[in-house]
Amino acid sequence: MSRRLLASFAVLAGLFTSLASVSCQYQPSGGLFASSTGSFTYYSTAEYPKTFVLVDTSTGENIFEMHIPVGKALVVQFVKDQGDDETTTPDLMRYGVFPIGGVSGLLSSSITVPGSYSRRIDIFMTTGEVYTPPDPNRPIRTDTKEDRPPGWTDQGGPRDEVAPDPIKLYDP
Repeated sequence: MSRRLLASFAVLAGLFTSLASVSCQYQPSGGLFASSTGSFTYYSTAEYPKTFVLVDTSTGENIFEMHIPVGKALVVQFVKDQGDDETTTPDLMRYGVFPIGGVSGLLSSSITVPGSYSRRIDIFMTTGEVYTPPDPNRPIRTDTKEDRPPGWTDQGGPRDEVAPDPIKLYDP
């Protein structure tokens, strides 16, 4: 019985170790342990392209700015006490850009950032694609039988272009 119990503990330890190793992975729905300390996803579409800006509220300085490409999503996750300076940049922001609709991915980029009370996220909508109406005087293709060249009709006729002889094409 004790071997079985030890085996169960070994399996659980392996499971928790594997979950800890994927802690910097992105999952749009929050993953297995969704929380407010998890990752945040910002989508950029053709109608609503976005720019992400992280501001240090103590200095007013833009620490990080990214124009999110259309059709992509920026995923950010803040990790407490992983920064390089205890006072000015105590936290770490992991981020990555993924296609919209992606299931998961690795947040492979990072930057040290101020603590949660000294930073602000600003999202700006940039100008999207503008619809240009077609020119009303352009010729419209109708594809009626009268518009087709003689080689394309039921009666047949000479073709507009002459295809090269395939034998002469390959023989010198």
